[in-house]
Amino acid sequence: MATASYTASSTTWDEASGRALSLPWTRAKVLVVAMVVALACLFRLSALSTYGFSDDELNKLHAIEQYRAGVFVANAEHPLLMKLTMWGSVAAAEQWNRIASTDLRIPLEAALRFPNAIAGALTALVLFGVADLLFGTGVAMVASLIWAFDVNATAINRIGKEDSFLLLFFLLAVFCYERAKRIGAMDVAKAQPWYTLSGAAFGLMLASKYMPHFIGIYALFNVAADSNPGFNKPNRIRHFAAMGAAFLAANPMILMPATWRYLATYVSGDMLAHHGYLYSGALYVTDVPVSPLGVPMTFYLRLLATKVPLVVLGALVPGVIEMVRRRRERGFVFLRVLAVFLIVPYSLMAPKFLRYSLPMLATVDLIAAVGWVHALGWLLRKQWLRPLTRTAVAIAAVAVFGIGLVVAEQTAAPFYSMFQNSLGARFDRTRSAFPEQTYDYGLRESMAATAAAASPSAVVFSDATSVAAYYLRQYGRPDIVVRSLSSKGLTPGTREAWVAVQDEHLTFENRLVVQQLRATSTPWKQFRIDGAIATQLFRIAGGHECCANW
Repeated sequence: MATASYTASSTTWDEASGRALSLPWTRAKVLVVAMVVALACLFRLSALSTYGFSDDELNKLHAIEQYRAGVFVANAEHPLLMKLTMWGSVAAAEQWNRIASTDLRIPLEAALRFPNAIAGALTALVLFGVADLLFGTGVAMVASLIWAFDVNATAINRIGKEDSFLLLFFLLAVFCYERAKRIGAMDVAKAQPWYTLSGAAFGLMLASKYMPHFIGIYALFNVAADSNPGFNKPNRIRHFAAMGAAFLAANPMILMPATWRYLATYVSGDMLAHHGYLYSGALYVTDVPVSPLGVPMTFYLRLLATKVPLVVLGALVPGVIEMVRRRRERGFVFLRVLAVFLIVPYSLMAPKFLRYSLPMLATVDLIAAVGWVHALGWLLRKQWLRPLTRTAVAIAAVAVFGIGLVVAEQTAAPFYSMFQNSLGARFDRTRSAFPEQTYDYGLRESMAATAAAASPSAVVFSDATSVAAYYLRQYGRPDIVVRSLSSKGLTPGTREAWVAVQDEHLTFENRLVVQQLRATSTPWKQFRIDGAIATQLFRIAGGHECCANW
């Protein structure tokens, strides 16, 4: 069997580099991983209802209501798996709330997001597994700990979107495949069940979000790292059969013609009501055909530079050096392929969103873990330092790194999405570069204020119309009409209008209306996150014609 090419490069981390942080033992590893996952759960689950629903999340809630009625084609632009877990979580919360006291009841927002938070926490476990196979236990422990405290990953894991499930199952597929490669170096037959499990995990990844290019990225990595695997490779029929079976089991509605009709309508753009994405004070087109002329290509690089804690950015430096120095080793090939084929294509695409950065954040955490372990190991091996000095330096390095991670997480809570490092705070004092980071905060609160003060004939204008209407019903005001600011403008002659303005919903269609409204009116209420304005609520008396339908 031609397995020598993998065997020669299977140990991708020089044992001397990681020996200083090695632990002998399975029990210690299990204990550390359990602690890390518990920490990740703590951050991701606490105050989970801080933000009201966003448009996308409310679509998931409406889909669950449709599922209960036996209709499974709602929100069909996204696969079924995550929404099924949400359905289970919402149903469980409803049962709990029937018997729980008022102060122990679970808010619907928290129930809907619970599966994503758990998926984000479990990602620490599979990230540990991948790093353990490719780089050793020391790097695995550091990488999983960085992920547990990753303030940006925490923010994305706390919203009801598919990216958390996508990353979890992608890393699970990678773990199973790398485990198979390790076993197959000695016994190919024993490796095949792991290869099959990898295929099933890839199927669940696709059933979480339609992102098949992740399979292509991993396939490219395998070719680059081991172009001649010999017999140490999956049985393709079993591998792809497991992938297809898992995908169909978790997303059976893909077989329905109604789903394909819905998808065709969604992809063609017929469901878009307005256009534009606000980034760093300017509106940009997000239509895929105009790539790469949409949102600037520096979007994700700026995100990483200004929103990743400085201790992690510092650890990236030795990590990148190791990526170059050990360029033939399997683990470092993996990091380079991920870094290049996540950041470059995503940066070239016209649409860009904060949540799309989640796989990039996992890659950054892996590189930083490699860098930190290497830098610390390098210090501990320097004989010109006295033993006591080496120990003091090691303790100081651990303390600074750990404190940096903890402080970032604690100071951002519960508004993790608003975190900035000192570079971001210096260059974006108003926190306006990424308006999307407010995640519709303040709209729920503004609708509560409107419901309490608006007359029966009032009209609410917003570009999160479904969310506004939902919370008005929740606050006992289904009589209030909600209209889209982008498609309707502010209709002259309206007896009483309430306008919810959010920069994250600024579009080419409503920007002139918003500019004129801000220039001529004072907000009735403003809702802020750490000083940054998230939502402005304007009350306009009857007959106001400052902002006629544009």
